[in-house]
Amino acid sequence: MTLSLSPQGSSHRRALLFASAMSLIAGAVYLAIALGMVADDFESPPRPVMLGAGLIYLVGAGVLHLVDRRLLLVGAVANAVVLALFLLSAARGMATVDTVSLAGKSAQIALSILLLWIWSGSSSRIDAV
Repeated sequence: MTLSLSPQGSSHRRALLFASAMSLIAGAVYLAIALGMVADDFESPPRPVMLGAGLIYLVGAGVLHLVDRRLLLVGAVANAVVLALFLLSAARGMATVDTVSLAGKSAQIALSILLLWIWSGSSSRIDAV
């Protein structure tokens, strides 16, 4: 199932590509953390959680082009929850805030904005890119 876009179709297709790129960046950051490619004192959830999150973002990068528009909203909401949990963890000193984590969070913020923008301007289907 694919989604068809409003008359702004080419803008939304470009936004989908950019959202996919942001999802790939977020996934790569999670995988880098899961694989221990960060400082030894890096505070994060357990490796299996980070590995799962990284894989979900990587798969999501491709699925963005194939799924029902309702999943765009679900993705944006789930992403916002992840960001909120990170902020809470960071405030409690249980998450490292550095260049790596901020790069991932920046990509996630851009991803959420793009998902909501695409969702708000799409009909029931989005054309494949």
